Amino acid sequence: MRYSAEHKAQNHENILSVAARTFREHGGDSSGIGTVMKKVGLTKGGFYRHFQSKDDLFVEAVARAFDEMGKGMLEVAKAAPEGHALRAIIEHYLSPRHASSPGTGCVLAALGPELARKPLSVRKRIEASREAYRERLLPFVPGQTREEKLAKFRLLFPSMAGVLTMARFTAAPQRREQMLKEARNFFVKSFAEE
Repeated sequence: MRYSAEHKAQNHENILSVAARTFREHGGDSSGIGTVMKKVGLTKGGFYRHFQSKDDLFVEAVARAFDEMGKGMLEVAKAAPEGHALRAIIEHYLSPRHASSPGTGCVLAALGPELARKPLSVRKRIEASREAYRERLLPFVPGQTREEKLAKFRLLFPSMAGVLTMARFTAAPQRREQMLKEARNFFVKSFAEE
């Protein structure tokens, strides 16, 4: 039975959406094609009508995750009072809610070490998505020049991802909350206060 182009596009979209969430929740290496396809309600054999390989799915799912996160952060920044966009981004990123939601949260905090172990060809393909994420948020980073903003971004965002990773790893809820609060205060004071 042949399906319409719209049906195929919808299935592709569903696969990407589920993969982006599942990979962040459970890891890309431990979430097989069969797992993703089953969650979508399709057979494993149908996967290859949409993607050449699992690496292709991984790259597109990570791109989707960066895009979702970037859109969310942009909304947070735009909703903040004038001059407080970066503070709002930091507070949102290092919130207990974000720490408790790896499937819809930051792809770097969820998959950072796994991304670093991928073959160079895969990492290069993911780089464009990471750069697009950076460019969305760069206007909210303080600095007189683009280079100053880039230097601060390269320090702030990976550092927050590290804190978020450690908070997720921390078993005691009170310790997790304290860690996030201390980090929020530090990053706001260091990067967002004038």
